[in-house]
Amino acid sequence: MLRGEIANLSGKRNNTANTSKASLGVANNNLDEGVLTFGLWLNAEDKKSSETPLIMKEYAEGKRVVLRDNILQKDLIVTIVEGIPFCNECRSNDCAHVGFTICAIQMANKSKIE
Repeated sequence: MLRGEIANLSGKRNNTANTSKASLGVANNNLDEGVLTFGLWLNAEDKKSSETPLIMKEYAEGKRVVLRDNILQKDLIVTIVEGIPFCNECRSNDCAHVGFTICAIQMANKSKIE
């Protein structure tokens, strides 16, 4: 039984690998999806590709992040107040745009430490 389950998981993994990045978009608009889309963006050869669901256009440390949402087809701003990101588009602090921004903040902070 376990062997069959592993085979099923392998098949699912292969199907996911063949899925285009744009179809891995933001379905539930939550923090986790923002983290995943940050990983897609970070690993993309072309950081400005429209195939990536979110693109970071500008990072103003401690102030704001300007993102291009290729699903909504618009630029949006995530403001950072006292270290807490808030998405002006979704009017939320727990959407995918905020998840993406949290990763950007962590990456910038890591660069300072190294």
